[in-house]
Amino acid sequence: MPYPHDEQAQQEADAHRISDNNAGQLKVLCMKKLRELGDAGLRGHSTKFPVTAWRDLPGLPGDILSRGCISRGDVLDIGDLVIGGKLSPVVLLAASFAWGTGTTGYGPQRYREIVDAAGARLEPSLRRALDAVYQDPGSPDPIAGYAQLYGGCQHDQRARPGQAPWCRLHRLGPAFFTKFLYFAVPGALILDNRVANAVSQLSNLPHLVTADRRSVAWTPYRYAVYLHWMRQTAATVGVWPGMLELALFQPPADSLSEQDADELYSEETADRAGPQSGGIRATELASSLRPDREIRQADVH
Repeated sequence: MPYPHDEQAQQEADAHRISDNNAGQLKVLCMKKLRELGDAGLRGHSTKFPVTAWRDLPGLPGDILSRGCISRGDVLDIGDLVIGGKLSPVVLLAASFAWGTGTTGYGPQRYREIVDAAGARLEPSLRRALDAVYQDPGSPDPIAGYAQLYGGCQHDQRARPGQAPWCRLHRLGPAFFTKFLYFAVPGALILDNRVANAVSQLSNLPHLVTADRRSVAWTPYRYAVYLHWMRQTAATVGVWPGMLELALFQPPADSLSEQDADELYSEETADRAGPQSGGIRATELASSLRPDREIRQADVH
């Protein structure tokens, strides 16, 4: 069953389309990020993690533990095996967590708190969330999985962790359960504080971040709006939505010079018609999206 408010979410996203000029500049950033990734592309987006801290925690495959490094492609492959019934969803949660937290110290401890609090409920809760997604195998519904892990459809009626019939888990918030969904569900995308701030800046969409740039408790409806906005913006820019998400989260390390950005922008958008207003240069866009402009520590992924 499709999300009942999907049309409304699509209309809201459509009302906040990115300007032509910002779309051109964002395309420059995405191209630069793709070049930075090299031949491996998006699948090669990797991070190291503290092996010792993860060794005694359940779920992370031994071959990944032995490397001390995990890529987006590794976790996507694990997601495929989970959906195919060949691996437990706990393995995917662990892998997405190790990839998402990288070398930050809180990652293993946060994961341990989730595992300990859920106990025997952990695997069945994750499985039920995925079952909700794949109720119609031909049309996976990421919003259904989001609602399960969020604890309902409305913020003021949100279930407590462990409260049936939902699958909400203590200490597992949207920034990380959207990673879990991204790696197992076609059409799902990661949404965390850093991406929410970037999208808010580019779109003026409401209810993503507060005035001081802190995350709002995104409802399933707000996630649906975000997905529609990302898909329409990725189509405008000419990249995959996952590539757009990465460029917003982690702009290229070595930004294009203003002259190079303007030249590349001109080449890539020569066929655009009509006025280009309300935009900013690629160098300004990259600077404004950089992590060092955050006023609080954002989730790593």
